[in-house]
Amino acid sequence: TSHFTSLFLQHTGHSPIDYLIRVRISRACSLLDMTSLSIQEIAARTGYGDPYYFSRIFKKVTGLSPKSYRSSSKG
Repeated sequence: TSHFTSLFLQHTGHSPIDYLIRVRISRACSLLDMTSLSIQEIAARTGYGDPYYFSRIFKKVTGLSPKSYRSSSKG
């Protein structure tokens, strides 16, 4: 696994888990932009069972809470 992780990092610039988080958050951004789904529903659809944890990760990656992101993308 360390060899895989090393190769993955070389090719993507991210560890496998960081890459997965970024893919999930990217999908969440699309859902926030294009749907009226609740934050809880978006969290579930992107693989997060806990919407509070989802919100913390979302803010860590994007710099905005999901609610703020949705407001800023609509305005």
